[in-house]
Amino acid sequence: MQSVVTRKNSYTLSINIKESGVELERARKHIIEDIRTNGKVKGFKQGSAIPEVIIVREYGEEVIRERALDRVMSHIYPKILKKENITPVSAGNIIEVKSTDPIELTLEVEVFPEIEVDETKLEKIRVKRTPFTVTAKDVDTEIAAITARFTHFHEAGSHSEDGADTSHTQIQIWDRVTVTAQGYDKKWGEAIKETYVPSYPLVIGSASFIPGFEEKLIGSKVGDEAWFEITFPAEYHSEEFKSRKVYFIANIEKVEKSHTPEFTPEFIKDLRGVETDMAGFRDIIKQEITNKKEAEIRSVDENTLMEKMLAVATFEVGPTLLLQEIDQIYREHTSNLEQQGLNIKGYLEHMKKSETEYKETVVSPEALRRVKAELLLRKIKEIKGTDATEDEVKTEVDKVIAQYSSWDVVERLKAKLVPGDAYYEDIKNRVIYRKVVDGFWA
Repeated sequence: MQSVVTRKNSYTLSINIKESGVELERARKHIIEDIRTNGKVKGFKQGSAIPEVIIVREYGEEVIRERALDRVMSHIYPKILKKENITPVSAGNIIEVKSTDPIELTLEVEVFPEIEVDETKLEKIRVKRTPFTVTAKDVDTEIAAITARFTHFHEAGSHSEDGADTSHTQIQIWDRVTVTAQGYDKKWGEAIKETYVPSYPLVIGSASFIPGFEEKLIGSKVGDEAWFEITFPAEYHSEEFKSRKVYFIANIEKVEKSHTPEFTPEFIKDLRGVETDMAGFRDIIKQEITNKKEAEIRSVDENTLMEKMLAVATFEVGPTLLLQEIDQIYREHTSNLEQQGLNIKGYLEHMKKSETEYKETVVSPEALRRVKAELLLRKIKEIKGTDATEDEVKTEVDKVIAQYSSWDVVERLKAKLVPGDAYYEDIKNRVIYRKVVDGFWA
């Protein structure tokens, strides 16, 4: 077997291959025998002694030799890659078959692109990290969101088995009120069609309606009809209603009392797996917000850094590598929508785009940025010789394991996350690339 490699462009290799015609004949005999054993030939049972001439007549010599050539290539292609130290992005394509006896053909293989980096300019790049703080207000906001998520309602005046006080039948702040409302141009005037609201479950204090509306319902009870005038804000989104006075009649159909959760150690343990008091819970929430903000800001800062790095590098991304990234990101978008209770088909219909258009206009630019960043970071890692120590990887592995509270899961992860495991190596690479990036902070 002989092979000669030439580079067509930064991401495509052309490989001229020569091999003895004997190998093709061996492969041809194997294909004939495989058809004899497993194929379908009119007038013969599978596995019977079908004459070769009949098989050739049924399938055609061209098809048989094509299959034989594929078989030869499946054996010698991996050897060529190893011999020439080639890491392909995808399987090679046969561009030309010059001869079959002896075999001589040309393959084209897409590989990871050659990257040229101006190392002098690279060394001068520095990006200042964006500072951030986490305030008590941030913690209050997150706890309020958790409270709202676990708040449920009991109809006013009804019996509550979980201890909620439902005795107060008049509307109070944070009650959920089912209301039907109609706006008029003035008292006893004409109804304004756009202001009609049928049987809407409105939480008092949520600021879901125009300012002042919810407050006007406080003190009313089921069966009441509340009459009041509201002036729409000057900055209201509809020109027709900016600073407009509207007279409303609101019928109270149902009043439900909110029952907010009590942050007991047991409730907190159910939420976060740690039994602690409210002060300890606030510390947990503060750390979660810190981690989230840090990740968000780091992402923005890394994008700024990557733009500067790409400016001192020259390379092209091959079509197959880009297509693989597009497909990966499209799957991620689909999964993210499903987690929100949506589906990609409905989303595309809303966007008025076909899948092809969405990939071209939305996904493709994101994919190109991402794959370029990954390739460039890999190149800079090689230039700088950056690696991760065992202790650094162990620290990162411990962080991953700490996210799980189940003892069984933790033990399985400890046994799995060892050198050689794919997930372990992925974690190690994350550590390495973070170290590469950290070297450019001002």
